[in-house]
Amino acid sequence: MSDALLSRLATDLPPWPGEGGLIVWSQLEAGLQDELEPWRDRLVTIFGAAPYLGRLALRRPRLLRGAARHSAQSLLDGICAQTRDTGRTAADVEALDRGLRQAKADVHLLLALADLGGVWTTQTITAALTRFADIALQAALLGQVRLHALQGRVCPVEDESNPLPGLSLLALGKMGGGELNYSSDIDIIALYDPEKQALPEGQIPAKRLPRLVQSVVATMQNLTADGYVFRTDLRLRPDPGATPVAVSLPAALNYYEALGQTWERAAWIKARHAAGDAAVSDDILTALQPFIWRRTLDYAAVEDIRALAQQIQTVGRRAEVRPAGHDLKLGRGGIREIEFYVQIPQLVFGGREMRVRTPATLDALSALSEVGIVEEPVRAALSADYLQLRDWEHRIQMRQDEATQSLPERDEDRLSIAILSGYSDLAAFDDAVARLLRRVHGHFADQFDASESRASQAGSLVLSGVEPDGDTLRTLAQLGFSRPERIWSQLNAWAGGRIRAVRNERARVLLARLAPVLLDIMAETGEPDAAFARFASFFEKLPYGVQPLSLMVNNPAMAADLISILTLAPRLATSLAQRPDLLDTMMDARFSVPVSQDPPGRLAALLEHEIGAVDGFEARINAARRVVREERLRIGAQILSGDAHVERAGRAFADLADAAITAMVDVARQETERRYGSMPGEVLVLGMGKLGGRELSADSDLDLMLIYEPSQADDASANSWFTRFAQRFISALSAPTEEGVLAEVDMQLRPSGKAGPVAVQLRRFETYYRDEAWTWELMALTRARVVSGPAGLTQRVMSAMGAALARASETRTVRADGYDMRQRLEREKPARSSWDLKARPGGLQDIEFVAQIGLLECGAPGDERPTGTMDMLRRLAAAGHLPEEECARLVDATRLYLSVAQLIRSAHGSGFDPEQASRGFAERLAALAGCASLGELLDVLNAHSRAVRAIFARHLAPH
Repeated sequence: MSDALLSRLATDLPPWPGEGGLIVWSQLEAGLQDELEPWRDRLVTIFGAAPYLGRLALRRPRLLRGAARHSAQSLLDGICAQTRDTGRTAADVEALDRGLRQAKADVHLLLALADLGGVWTTQTITAALTRFADIALQAALLGQVRLHALQGRVCPVEDESNPLPGLSLLALGKMGGGELNYSSDIDIIALYDPEKQALPEGQIPAKRLPRLVQSVVATMQNLTADGYVFRTDLRLRPDPGATPVAVSLPAALNYYEALGQTWERAAWIKARHAAGDAAVSDDILTALQPFIWRRTLDYAAVEDIRALAQQIQTVGRRAEVRPAGHDLKLGRGGIREIEFYVQIPQLVFGGREMRVRTPATLDALSALSEVGIVEEPVRAALSADYLQLRDWEHRIQMRQDEATQSLPERDEDRLSIAILSGYSDLAAFDDAVARLLRRVHGHFADQFDASESRASQAGSLVLSGVEPDGDTLRTLAQLGFSRPERIWSQLNAWAGGRIRAVRNERARVLLARLAPVLLDIMAETGEPDAAFARFASFFEKLPYGVQPLSLMVNNPAMAADLISILTLAPRLATSLAQRPDLLDTMMDARFSVPVSQDPPGRLAALLEHEIGAVDGFEARINAARRVVREERLRIGAQILSGDAHVERAGRAFADLADAAITAMVDVARQETERRYGSMPGEVLVLGMGKLGGRELSADSDLDLMLIYEPSQADDASANSWFTRFAQRFISALSAPTEEGVLAEVDMQLRPSGKAGPVAVQLRRFETYYRDEAWTWELMALTRARVVSGPAGLTQRVMSAMGAALARASETRTVRADGYDMRQRLEREKPARSSWDLKARPGGLQDIEFVAQIGLLECGAPGDERPTGTMDMLRRLAAAGHLPEEECARLVDATRLYLSVAQLIRSAHGSGFDPEQASRGFAERLAALAGCASLGELLDVLNAHSRAVRAIFARHLAPH
């Protein structure tokens, strides 16, 4: 493949709808058109969308012809060599100016073709522009010194690399960082060392050198018939309103020592030698190291930069995120925000960490990531967005060679930027711009939001120091904390980095910003001491703090939700502390959407997407665990808030379990087939217990049975295959991994319990429930339903269950068996407390026994059989087996029991101690029955229990 620039074009651009490009093409000489014909369409688009490039093409045919014959690198090297020669040989100012401007025109056309054609990367383009700027500046200095020497104003040149000893030109800004954009200004500081000057007798450096520098600047930026080289800005020098354009080294050092400001420290991060006397540059750069890089962590400097950033980004329309007219440099989400994002931690940490002292933005961002100051995902995201912003910036400037970073207001003008960026649709381009700007501003806001107050609504809060100040203690007392000194002491320890979550300096900065907000939210709970204790327990268990603190800083509403969850639900608090990434779930728009509004198939599709994105058995089951964990948090939060009532919550947990089980069946099947060949038949998962009844709570086990039908009868190898499948399926659900477990699994309800095979053949299932099943097993079957399985096998299992339940109605001992079983459970597994609503006399087990024994006596067909307890009771009432009044009483008791159990399990897990419950949780729990306290609630539960026990005795006790 040819190395010629045009032959390496890799990027296709959409066609330009106007005629400008065709007009430019028609004006090229015929021979050049023939040579460029293979790239005609792309060139026409470029010349039409960027009229400036079209004009350059007509003025620089030689460069165009060279692009068809030579590589971009060789062309650039030739232009740079020619530029150096211009500085050496120009006979007068006009020749010097003309030679440099023509070289700049060649560079602009060359780099535009390499950029728009995808031949060179953004960083290669900016480095090439910077290389040319250095050479052009050195050529301008050399040429002007030579011409001044002819007039006796300076000494003749002895060393072309240092044409006037003692005078140095330093580059700052993007030129200093090697990051010049297409139509960049260049930021220069001219310094001279009076001790090294060799001027003719009678020439005073303070007068002669500013005039020389002004002539160099004129050569660089004055507009002539050939254009200009670079607009040159000298305003970054010390006190620019009161100093000449060339400043002596002693005066500069005195200024920075006495009056240097934070923004100047940030500017000098990018400073480097560009032209002239390198030794003078080295002297000042060495001397200014203590000014730029301070050993102490100077947070006053951070606030200075924050204020500057806030001022820049809130000027007029810069504060909006609106593609039309948006300033991609200074506007919200723009290049400057990324630069500030990098420069602040450089200033803070650069005094002690040499690796972050690098001028280029992306290099500095990488260094900050390597030393652990910036998180790697943030570095990657900001780096990609920075390069994209620079690409768009270049295309804006290529259009008319304007020193602007603002996207055009007019749609037709902005379309040219879109097309040069590869977008045929303006709306898609605008959307991409808006999304990127919002994304960048989100990261920027983590560190640089200067609008927030560092005080609580109740007053000032100072967390640092050896002891608390009086105002801080008064603020804490006013917020309702009973022991302000103790609260301050704990906050002070966090601010000092004495727990794991805030050992990172950035985490401590975020904590300082967040603490007042958190304390205000805790005060609003009505029990700030308890809220703080819960938050402290959560926060001090975190393995890292930057991400959760960043989320809360940027989302006060989420912080309020978190405090609410932590205060009400220690079980969820533990989960969040162990898995801080769960906080991201609370940011999802769907988190607060009621589970009752979830569309059918959502969970299955979500699991399929997440599992499909990874390879390997363990990676897939871990992906499923993450989805299930996030959904459980969502359901639990809605139970706490009252948005998910008891039946909906139980169904939501069951729907989640169904989707996970179905997904794990597929994952286990693929893994078993990978190792042992194709599945020799079909398999079905039967859900039993609370899963079958769709009454799951947050920490329920899954009662399951696996039933399979081999392709061929009496196939021993099939039995072995399905046993292995069952083992992998159970592992997929319950084996511990780094993501925890998906659910605890109980397979003991299968035929013969632990003694039977873990996967049951259909034939064995049918005969067992026909001939051998005990009454308690038939009771369990009343709650069974198919969770996952093919239609044919499902129908056969349903028929077998229906037949077994129908035959149970012919058994005279069902009621006596049920009563004896309940009595044995009460003796062997008594209730742990009055809050054990399942096992206590008159609790859920009594109701379940009434419902299940009643259903067995009625013999309801399997395909019409309800599996939920309340639905069973209603069926019995409809069949005349249960009086309506008793049905209503049992349904009311079931609903309250399950509501209380759902809330307790979500908030506290299985071991509920009312003495440990927060006041807010106690009020929330009592309100389920319209009560004002847990004591009143317990009275209501006891009344239900007495009524339930009486109904149980009437229906099951021997008479």
